[in-house]
Amino acid sequence: MDKFKEKLTNLRAEADAAQTRAEIAERDLAAAKAEVSAKDQEAISLNNRIALLEGQLEKAETGGSDSKSKVRELELKNEDLERKVKTLEKENEAYEIKWETINAENKKIKDELEETMRAMDEL
Repeated sequence: MDKFKEKLTNLRAEADAAQTRAEIAERDLAAAKAEVSAKDQEAISLNNRIALLEGQLEKAETGGSDSKSKVRELELKNEDLERKVKTLEKENEAYEIKWETINAENKKIKDELEETMRAMDEL
């Protein structure tokens, strides 16, 4: 009887630990999703800004000689924004990989929890 109670206590502790890990993984997953979403929005914003600057660049290129310095300035801004977009895209890829890892871990933990709960039910 004592062994049964001890085993039941151990199973409950394992279930609690699995539940805690699942909750932590779900929070991490939610945070990673939020970061990915924020980076996506930032990339969209930068792409819109690039388009605006390209339009301004085209307009400046058709202007007079005074526009040459502005054209160069816009080209530099455009190049800078393109670098930022590339950086954000790389970060986005990293966050997506992190999200997939956390999601897989979350699934594993949930499966472990279900298995532990089934073992408890069988007792």
